[in-house]
Amino acid sequence: MSSSKKGINIKESMLRRAGKLLDILLSDRTTGKNIIWATDFYEKFGKNFLPKNSITPALVTGKYRTIIQPRATKSFAEQRQRTREKAEVFTPLNIVDKINKEVDKLGVNQRFSKKNWQDYVRELRLEIACGEAPFIVSRYDPTAHTSELIKLDRRVGFLDQKLKVTSRHCQNKKEWISWAKVAFKASYGYEWQGDNVLLARENLLYSFIDYYEAKFKKPPVLKLLEEFAEIISWNIFQMDGLKYVVPMTCHSERKIIPGRLPLYKETANIIEKQECEGCEHNYPKKHNGKYVKIMDWNKNKVVMFIDIVFDNKIQLNNRN
Repeated sequence: MSSSKKGINIKESMLRRAGKLLDILLSDRTTGKNIIWATDFYEKFGKNFLPKNSITPALVTGKYRTIIQPRATKSFAEQRQRTREKAEVFTPLNIVDKINKEVDKLGVNQRFSKKNWQDYVRELRLEIACGEAPFIVSRYDPTAHTSELIKLDRRVGFLDQKLKVTSRHCQNKKEWISWAKVAFKASYGYEWQGDNVLLARENLLYSFIDYYEAKFKKPPVLKLLEEFAEIISWNIFQMDGLKYVVPMTCHSERKIIPGRLPLYKETANIIEKQECEGCEHNYPKKHNGKYVKIMDWNKNKVVMFIDIVFDNKIQLNNRN
């Protein structure tokens, strides 16, 4: 499978024909099912498109193949609607570039060389509320109104930089693939809306194809693409960033309280509706939704994202 050189190339139908790629990119590693729409934007297409429903291959291919589009290819009216109703705002790439460079300066490897480039590639990065993941890979400018791809040497995402460093220092294919995997495993992002999660994952996969083709002058084989898609499906995950759970999974519960009817002095059960404790009191660790799981690739172990957040807070507080 080759990546387009002429413009933004997000074609789910092509991914569906290419082995298990689309199935992998739609998977939710926390629930064991697929990512959900988590937006009412697509309800007009029918009941299968309700916010809590899963996104399946059939809903983004065939007659529905064009319903999910990158922001840059959406109409002005649709862009404004998404901004107004979903607070969807994308950062111009010149600002993305400046922010990523500032983050590089804060890192331990801001002056990487032949001796320490591996440390730069493996340094962990996370884009919060990532949308289509421009801070990770900038295949195109989501704030522009053009479908043109950006040349590799002008891409400014932090994974873009890791892959450029990898291509500069790795000459044989086996070594390049190995360090490209390290780069992808060190690059994370989360997003609420399912369409953006899929677009972000596709952008990462197509970016891998772009850099591979630039380095080796031919497209990668399907097996290799599926290996990278697996990594991407773990690292770009669907999450409510305020609760650390899968969006829309917190719920009220019915609580049965033994009681007595005062008039007839007969015992009866009282059914009380109890809200999610985490939502009601803003307790991050008390939500009854599904807490998001991610892969700790260094330990090759599945962990709760919330545990990473609070463990890091404890460590920072101890240092201070």
